[in-house]
Amino acid sequence: MGAEIGATTSIFGYDHRMAEYLRGTGREDVATMTDAIAAHLTGDPEVYANPTAYFDQVIEINLDELEPHINGPFTPDLAWPLSQFAQAVREHGWPAQLDVGLIGSCTNSSYEDISRSASIAAQAASKKLKAQSEFTITPGSEMVRYTVERDGLLEHFDAIGGVVLANACGPCIGQWARHSDDPQRKNSIITSFNRNFAKRNDGNPNTHAFVASPEIVTALAIAGDLTFNPMTDSLVNTEGVEVTLDEPQGLAFPPKGFEVADSGYQAPAIDGASVKVHVNPDSDRLQLLDPFAPWEGTDLTGMPLLIKAQGKCTTDHISMAGPWLKYRGHLDNISNNMLIGAVNAYTGQTNSVRNQLTGAYGAVPDVQRAYKAAGLGSVVVGDENYGEGSSREHAAMEPRHLGVRVILVRSFARIHETNLKKQGMLALTFANKADYDLIQENDRMDVLGLSDFRPGQPLRMRLTHEDGSAHELQLNHSYNEAQIAWFRAGGALNIIRAQAASHS
Repeated sequence: MGAEIGATTSIFGYDHRMAEYLRGTGREDVATMTDAIAAHLTGDPEVYANPTAYFDQVIEINLDELEPHINGPFTPDLAWPLSQFAQAVREHGWPAQLDVGLIGSCTNSSYEDISRSASIAAQAASKKLKAQSEFTITPGSEMVRYTVERDGLLEHFDAIGGVVLANACGPCIGQWARHSDDPQRKNSIITSFNRNFAKRNDGNPNTHAFVASPEIVTALAIAGDLTFNPMTDSLVNTEGVEVTLDEPQGLAFPPKGFEVADSGYQAPAIDGASVKVHVNPDSDRLQLLDPFAPWEGTDLTGMPLLIKAQGKCTTDHISMAGPWLKYRGHLDNISNNMLIGAVNAYTGQTNSVRNQLTGAYGAVPDVQRAYKAAGLGSVVVGDENYGEGSSREHAAMEPRHLGVRVILVRSFARIHETNLKKQGMLALTFANKADYDLIQENDRMDVLGLSDFRPGQPLRMRLTHEDGSAHELQLNHSYNEAQIAWFRAGGALNIIRAQAASHS
């Protein structure tokens, strides 16, 4: 299935502005090489002349008619045209008062993004407006932060009450000081981040998080009201005068180029073998990693089901962020958040699964630790697009560390699937998606055919139900030879260690 965006060929092909950006960020050599092959980085002339002959579907978008959208709450999949958003807020009973507007992080934090938002802040200050919501700005890098400060853009945010945060993930993954009179109160925030799953930004399931462009976020933070449409509505300033916001203006590239005094980069040691890392054994924040065990060379049998996750199960459900991230350097401690946000398909609850050894229900990490202590690997079953969201390694490392051997789902989010493979996990999919419904709460599972594990060759699973009946399922996988080697070695890192040792 193909598609073409007909508004500008630079979207479909080579954009010479990229060369300007590469040169402006100290990558002259890359820009020169790219210019040399520019003719090969765009569509062929005959494709532009007659796209319907080459694509299943051609979509033409008139950018002059394209309306800004706001996504959410609780998912980036739900989109509302700006002109319809106020009505949606009222009809759904979402809190119209905007508590916080947040721009930046790794997404929508370029020089152009910040310059366009700063232009709104500057005109708001000139029109005697202040941000009515808490308003934060997180530059995407030290180079961007240094450059926009040098060019005076941060002063415009300060003039309306904005606060510039450190160059980090920050509020996007819940690492910020959320000011609230009640941490569980129903409230609304809007961000220019790329994720807005429940509890992601502050741990509060009642925080309605919406996503929009930095310009829309800035305008709504000034208004303090989700029902404000900056394209049509006016605001009353501190002098009681009605004013409107003008269209934002920005620059794709800083007129004086990018600049940074200290990017924070430290080159690695030339001889890494001489570097010794000393960690206090009593630390609850840092822990040296122990290599994962290699594959035993046999099929995996007698594994209990740990959890059958129902519906959306993102990396936030698998490994929550926020306050948990203080343990990101301590794998055992952060593993206590493993799958605590996943919905148990049998109970509809989170962080409560049946321990097949005792029959009692317990927290997911606790039950898995019990299986590990008993020498049992386990299986996690998931629904569609399992592992969507942030590409955090902990969502794959935690189940590996606690002894989960297989993640079996209807479909994977691509990056998470690869992360599981790198940790030596079996990331498998149902050949028949309806087989998801055959999994019962007290099943024991065997993965068969591992001695002949090879690309393109399905594996098999035998389900043994509590009543003694059984089903055999076909399981698909997308492993290549190198990834199968990761599985056999116990993870990609074990292969890297072995290669490093052989060269020392």
